[in-house]
Amino acid sequence: MKRPFFWKINGIISNLLIPISIIYTSISKFSYFIRRKYISDIPIISVGSPIIGGGGKTPVVIAIINFLITKNKKACVLTKGYKGSIRHPTIINNMHEVKEVGDEPLLISKIIDTFVSKKRREGLEKINSYKYDLIVLDDGYRDVSILNKINILVIDGNTKLYNNFLFPSGEMLGSISTNIKNSDAIVQLNQDKIPIKIQHAIRDSRKPNTPTNINYTFRHSNIKNRIAFCGIGVPEKFYSTLENKEIKFIKKITFNNHYYYSQNDVDYLLKISKKFEKYTLVTTAKDFVRFDDHNDPNKELRKVLDVLDMNIKFDNEDILLELI
Repeated sequence: MKRPFFWKINGIISNLLIPISIIYTSISKFSYFIRRKYISDIPIISVGSPIIGGGGKTPVVIAIINFLITKNKKACVLTKGYKGSIRHPTIINNMHEVKEVGDEPLLISKIIDTFVSKKRREGLEKINSYKYDLIVLDDGYRDVSILNKINILVIDGNTKLYNNFLFPSGEMLGSISTNIKNSDAIVQLNQDKIPIKIQHAIRDSRKPNTPTNINYTFRHSNIKNRIAFCGIGVPEKFYSTLENKEIKFIKKITFNNHYYYSQNDVDYLLKISKKFEKYTLVTTAKDFVRFDDHNDPNKELRKVLDVLDMNIKFDNEDILLELI
């Protein structure tokens, strides 16, 4: 979704929406509470964020997966496949496209078995017919109907919290204190930028937590002059990361979150790219998987497009070992 302008200010619109936020949050909690409880035969690690979109869930899911692989754990991922057309529980294969399963699941499926299911319980039931050691649940953090899951909360200091109001008045999915209380462990991204108040809340909670080390690398080239584009939850995070790598912007182009690029978009980007050297255009890994043989039939854009990859390492891996 596109972040509305009023989330960035404590203004009239946000204040008018506060009653709706209270009702929405109450209904959401109640709907999870009254659902029939489910216990998975396979242990579940559920990764969540205190905000809507751009909270760092996906890269942490990938980091957990890579960690589990190093420990010889046979794991899989379950996600709802946001904006994907497939509704019933399905394991992604190399024939699936982003319009069917969504961009994040398609990206994760390049690494490990990934299932999509609009109904979380049905997805878990399908996965339990397989022989996995662990299920990594992308979101489901607030779903209290799933009883035997480990909740990992992701807090990213690079995601600026604006008015701190509950959705839809703001971007928060529950207060920071509530999210921390519901966690079994906390993963901190860009911990030096996390507000002092939140750092104190993490410390005072005494919940197991780990800072992280993040390494950003370009897939193809280290040229400094770039045309950057993306369609993600918080595009400012992508641009600021490029700035920290001393990139000079020729142009910035921002699309809506989870935007599916049309062939006209591809033609437009190709036209721009031809004016500059190869790999001047750069985007995110999540954006890159949205280009396929439909919108980029001859792979023309994909051959000249660079990608900024993100690799997360946990400072305290013992916390994860204790959880699993």
